[in-house]
Amino acid sequence: MEIKVQKNELLKKITLSVNIAASKPSTLPILNNLLLETQKDGKIKIVATDMEVGISTLLPVEVIQPGSITVPARKFFDIIKELPEGGVEISVTKNNTVNIKAGKSHFKIMGLDREEYPKLPEFSLSEAIEIEQAVMKESLSLTSFAISHDETRYVLNGVLLSIHGSQLRFVATDGRRLAFYKKETQQKNVKNTEMIIPSKTIHELLKLLEWEGMVKIIHTQNKVIFYFEDTYLTSSLIEGNFPNYDQVIPKEEKTQVRANREEFLQAVRRAALLTSPEAPALKFDFIKNKIIVSAKTPNMGEAKEELPAVFSGGEITIGFNPGYFLDVLKNLSDENISISLSDPDKPGLIRGREGYLYVIMPMQLN
Repeated sequence: MEIKVQKNELLKKITLSVNIAASKPSTLPILNNLLLETQKDGKIKIVATDMEVGISTLLPVEVIQPGSITVPARKFFDIIKELPEGGVEISVTKNNTVNIKAGKSHFKIMGLDREEYPKLPEFSLSEAIEIEQAVMKESLSLTSFAISHDETRYVLNGVLLSIHGSQLRFVATDGRRLAFYKKETQQKNVKNTEMIIPSKTIHELLKLLEWEGMVKIIHTQNKVIFYFEDTYLTSSLIEGNFPNYDQVIPKEEKTQVRANREEFLQAVRRAALLTSPEAPALKFDFIKNKIIVSAKTPNMGEAKEELPAVFSGGEITIGFNPGYFLDVLKNLSDENISISLSDPDKPGLIRGREGYLYVIMPMQLN
């Protein structure tokens, strides 16, 4: 194999795949490699997989000699990143030696034959569901931070995507907070489907999604494929039943408060400086036309901040984990948010843009 390619174009493509191949040591050493394979139409295909998540992407290159090789993903990425700007020549000689030349730089690394490299799942686009990339990107950004990382609750280690007609629902929870986003799309008459997308796949998917264009989704048994124009991401899905999230969303609202999101974010961030593992909760006093956010930690000190709010209902004092509050306030971009509360020992409900709900469990105040 011998090709010529521009450094920056190659780097952009291998950046998409390096983390999948090089994420963890594998019992199959070849999984730590990227597959490079020339195509008949003057492109090279770059593939990475860890058997759970896989990516395949195409890049136009000058093919001098067709062929294929697998190269150590992290080392190949590091070399390409440090090469001088401009053209790069990559060639494979006997014993799978890979030569990389750019300007006056010349590297040799050992590759492995492609024979052992696993194939990505095959699929047909005939039953693909098409969704705006912007909808997918926004929805995953507003929910995925609530994913559980507790491996004993494996079913919560991803985002539930539920598609019914033209309605999409994205849900993530770790048992202490829940993020829910409901969106209507232009797409009509698609088949109804539900899937739990693992957090690693979401991390890789968010790197691929743009704010314009479409993505095609193919759901087959326990796999999902996200298909872009010259790139597709494949993933195993989390098997099991996602909990009934509707039961968690509070129906009773005794107190409603509306406040500026950025002011609230800054107040919580400052007050959280004086929380500690022994006193982790922030105290929130929701009273007539204001919110008082405070923290008090023995032997450390206390913080208190007041901000204006539009208020209706009864006054209430409640404790919350500041980290859970910061996650939602950072990720929303709405000017104002509303908070609904019923009792100090019942969950709070935060609303942002239309269709978005965030449920957060209270904490005991010392």
